[in-house]
Amino acid sequence: MPDKSALDQACSAALRRWQTPWPGFTSGRDPRSSDNALLVLLYGGLVHAAGHEWLNAGRRLIDKTYIDILWHVQHLTTLQTCRPEQIAAALDEFIRDDIEPVWDGLADLDATHQAELASRWVADMAQRCFGSLHSEPAASRLLFFLCPILPLFNLSRGHLLALQQLGHSAQGEDFRAYATAADRAYRELSSSLRALPRPAPAFGDTGHRRLTQQLLDDSDWWQRRVFDELLRQTAQAAGVEQRLFACDDAGQLLT
Repeated sequence: MPDKSALDQACSAALRRWQTPWPGFTSGRDPRSSDNALLVLLYGGLVHAAGHEWLNAGRRLIDKTYIDILWHVQHLTTLQTCRPEQIAAALDEFIRDDIEPVWDGLADLDATHQAELASRWVADMAQRCFGSLHSEPAASRLLFFLCPILPLFNLSRGHLLALQQLGHSAQGEDFRAYATAADRAYRELSSSLRALPRPAPAFGDTGHRRLTQQLLDDSDWWQRRVFDELLRQTAQAAGVEQRLFACDDAGQLLT
């Protein structure tokens, strides 16, 4: 099990990403490329749509620019089979067909049903928004910020290898198998993760900051974000190439 020093380092890295623009996007100064901003743009966009009868004045529910920013931050720009505008168009249908019908009761589902829904949505989004069930790595990244109240974990070859280092090898390479193993490792660390510092909302207007604070208070998204950083640092310490946290040109696992 990782010691306190490793958890503190992971938390510090996550706190930096929370409010710092991503240096690899445009000039490196775009405030929309911080983790806080991505939550507001993606999850906040979903909340906005829910409050306006799942409409956005004739525009996409989630703008293609926000998907492009996320792709840069998550090192997924190698994805070529679907461009951000295509993903945004397919995402409209996914949101209205899959998310809208259960939205009002989503936060009230028990942990088992939330985990089942997370696995199902990753698989469905991979097929519908990215064109292949094997594109679950790309789908997991998008849903991690779009539906942060669900128990989602980012999937990549690097994450799978990091779990092995923690003694929790997944019994497969699909998201469901990975999430089962990741959840076991996460639960071992949950009390320590909850004791770590949390960020303060730093992006958007008063309404955006209130929404972000409510999310941080009512969900474990921040703890899963620090856990994600811990997996990255665990892999790096074991000599795993950082490129393995990305995906191939179809949004699939790298080899």
